[in-house]
Order: sequence, then structure tokens, then C-alpha cells
Amino acid sequence: MQKMMNKMIHIKVLFKGHCPRCKRYNEEVIYDYGLKPYWVVEKEMDSVKHYIHDISCKRCATAFSPESLVYRESVTGSVYYERPIDYDGQTNPETLDLQMKEHENRFEYFRQHETEFWDGFTAHALQNWRDSINELRPEELLAGLAGLDMTTNARTVNQLRRDILNRGMSIDQKIKFWYAANHDYVYDQLLEIGPMGWYVEGDVKQFGQLRTRYVVLNYPMEEAHERLRTDMIGKVVRKDRGDNAFLFKRIAQLSDELYRLSGNLRDKHHHIQEMRAEIEDKNKKIHELYQALKNERGNKNIISRDPDDIRKIQDLKSLINELILAQDKPKKEERQEEVVIEEVPIDFERSDSATGERRNLEGKTIGIIGGQRAKQAKEITECRILTHTGYTQDPEFESLLKESDELVILTQFVSHAAMWTAKAHAIDQNKSIHYTKAINLYRILDDIKKTPVTH
Repeated sequence: MQKMMNKMIHIKVLFKGHCPRCKRYNEEVIYDYGLKPYWVVEKEMDSVKHYIHDISCKRCATAFSPESLVYRESVTGSVYYERPIDYDGQTNPETLDLQMKEHENRFEYFRQHETEFWDGFTAHALQNWRDSINELRPEELLAGLAGLDMTTNARTVNQLRRDILNRGMSIDQKIKFWYAANHDYVYDQLLEIGPMGWYVEGDVKQFGQLRTRYVVLNYPMEEAHERLRTDMIGKVVRKDRGDNAFLFKRIAQLSDELYRLSGNLRDKHHHIQEMRAEIEDKNKKIHELYQALKNERGNKNIISRDPDDIRKIQDLKSLINELILAQDKPKKEERQEEVVIEEVPIDFERSDSATGERRNLEGKTIGIIGGQRAKQAKEITECRILTHTGYTQDPEFESLLKESDELVILTQFVSHAAMWTAKAHAIDQNKSIHYTKAINLYRILDDIKKTPVTH
């Protein structure tokens, strides 16, 4: 164990996943522990937090949620640890903070219950002495003998186990042997890593079913870590013949159901991302159709409009209505995400046609759809500002469309249905409509002044 703890390793932490648009496999390194001894990296892992964020596709630049968190050893390329990322919100931030505090306090809490744990651990081993000895690894068997100042001439592991079982140890000798054999397991493995980092399925293979089962059921944990114990019970204690057999069986069933539901939620989350990418592609095509329609309108007299143009406009309006209905269906599957307001450069739909001249907005009514801009709108004096969140199409939304001379869409904070409705209204009423990711009203108005009115 000591040799393993001093081994030099180079761990990198990665997000990985498949792009919902082009299906390309992507990886992104989010942290590098550097080349350090194993025990140093384990200690640093206690304090390093990795927050989930979107990664960008290297082929099409689409931002999407990663599927898995991977700890990879860079020298050998082997995977040190990997787990899928859940998006079911099972652990809220308050519970996670409490678990982290208990994780930091685990050494003191274990010290308070150390004697009680060892008494129970030893008694459990004495009741199943032969099976317990058979679970010990060669180095643990030798450590146990060393704790009794004993030596052995055994040449194989089986010979070593038979030698120990045939020595006829007293109860006190067995207790000392068990403590010495399991010292590294308890202090360097269980306590050093802590319950938040245990991988009990792997521990069963490495340290045995009996030991892992006892630890899962009896290792001293504070209240916030008890949920971790419940999850581990479902993975390890799947069969029991005692009075608690039904309880353990039920916990295992619920754990399986929770694992299945978490997997379904992960699949739905990534499916929603694929649907969003598809909707964005359709929006782009709609935008191109609108541009073509506006160009067509600019080149023809409205009074003597060609019948083909009228038919095209009606077709486009029908397309918009169909898309509004189509997008409502996948939208029901989406969970509303927290809005994160970012200050980004303004990118208007017709900014490439702007000249150095500035328009006067005095007497104009500008309708801004998206986000919460009502407070800042009251500060504007040069023109009248109407605002709406764009989440619903209520009477206030319809009133804004009718009263506004020009419309502004804050693309990051508006629903697709509201944006399409505003587009249809602007086309029908020959109003200018602008699209931007910015949120500062002064900057938005400044760019409107630089943009010529198109009808």
C-alpha cells in the first residue's frame, strides 16, 4: 500500500460527450493535477471542485452538455475514474456544501467513533474467521503476522492462508492480527479517501465482499453522508438471510430504480439538446427566408405587388404558424433553465448595412422583447420604450407589437414562439426588427440609430 501511495502519476480531468448536431465525439481537459505522488493527488482531490459547464464541438462549434467526467492517467492513458454526469438535480447546493464540510471533518468524526468501529469490525471477522482470512491480500496477511512478531515459510498465497488458519491463535492474537492486517485498508483507503470518493463496486473486487459489506453498513458517517450509505447499500448488500433481508432487498430494488430513472433523465437531457440544435437550424433557415422576403419587398412597389410575391408572403406566414405549433411540442419536454445574463457584443441582423449617419429616435416607440428591462427603460428619455419578457404571448405582448414603431429581440432571453410571432408582425406591418444578444439599452439604442429604417 505504501509503495502505491508514493507512485508518481499524472492525472488530467476531462469532460467528454457527443455533439448533438454533428455527432462528433469531443473531449475537453478541465483540470490538470500535474505529475505528483499518488497520495498528493488524492489529498488535492479533496479540495478541488469541478463545476459542470458546456463544452464546444471541435467540428461545428456547437455548445453542449458533457456526458461523462473522466480522470485519466496521462502517462499510461488508462482511465483512473469515470462516471456519467447526471442532470436530475438530486443533490441541491445546500446538501452538497454540508457533505463537503462533513468530508473535511471526517478525520475528527472517525476518531470519536474509532474504538466502536474497530470492536465491531473485529467481532464481525471473528464470527467469519476463515472467510475473512481468505479475503485478505498477501501484503495484508504478512502485515497481520508482523503485528504478532510472527514469520512464515509459505511460498504461495494459499500456503500463507493455510499457515495462518492452522496456527491456533487465541482471541487476543486474532484481534491484534486483524487490526494490523487492516490498518492500511481502514486508514489509507477508507478514511483518507472518505465516503464521497468510495467506489464500492470496485472495493468488493479488491478487498472482498465481507469487509466491504461491513464497512458500508457500519462505517461512522455524519448525517449528510447517510444518503451516500443508502446508495452504497443498494449496490453491495443485495442478498441477506437475516431479519433485515426484506429491507436490504427493498433498498437494492429502489437503488436499481433510481439508477434506471437517472439514466432516463440523462438520455432525455441529451435528446432535448439534439432537438434544440434542430430548432436552431430551422430558425436559421427561417431567418434566411425573411431576409429574402424583405429584399423582395424592397425591390417592388407595394401597390403593384406581383401576385407571386403575395403568394410567397402567405406561404411564409403559414410556415411560421406551423413552426410555432411544432416547437410547442418539444418545448414541453424541456426543463426551464436558469437565465444567466452575460454582456456580449451587439450583433444586429442588418448591421452590415449601417452607415456612419445616426437617426433621431425622438417621438419613436421602441418595443424590446426578452429579459427584464423595465427598470432601465424608465431611464430613457429620448424615446418611448416598451418592454416584455417574451416568455408568454399575453395581451401586453400584443399591445407592445401594435404600439411599437420598431422591434428589438433579445435572442438569449425570449421564447421561440414569441420571436416568430414578432417576426410575422414586423413583416405584416412593414416594421423594422432587430436581433441582438446585448442587454444594455443605451448600446442597443445607439446601434438602432446607426441602422437605416427598412420597410
